[in-house]
Amino acid sequence: PPPSIADLDLKSSGIMRTDHLLPCIISPIPSCAVWAAIFHGIDAAQGHPLSIRAWGMYTGGLVAYHAMVCPMEVIHGRRSALHNAAAASTVGYIGVASGRLGVPFVNPHFLYTFRHPALIGAAVYGAMGGALAAFGGKPI
Repeated sequence: PPPSIADLDLKSSGIMRTDHLLPCIISPIPSCAVWAAIFHGIDAAQGHPLSIRAWGMYTGGLVAYHAMVCPMEVIHGRRSALHNAAAASTVGYIGVASGRLGVPFVNPHFLYTFRHPALIGAAVYGAMGGALAAFGGKPI
């Protein structure tokens, strides 16, 4: 059986262990669907209509985030909070640039005085992703 994500030793044989890649991408899908429902519920509590499309956008963003972290772990041979920060930055940049995500903790009037607000979104989402990974026990 493939190794569990918690017992990750990707370079024990000196070569990249790609048998970690598929389980790493597939295993977070159920939790992504649950968290997408929670985020969509928060949207509904704020007055936005419930829709499968919005839930799918949240799910897709979370799955894309995890799908970006996994190859970095395989390539570098270890788990790192920096991988999570890079993936979260990418998702944050794309989401803010496309108008699908707002930037938490930043005043919108202040944000849109910048020429490229997506860069601020990338910084905020990257910091959140890296911090949550570090709090979860991933080394830097």
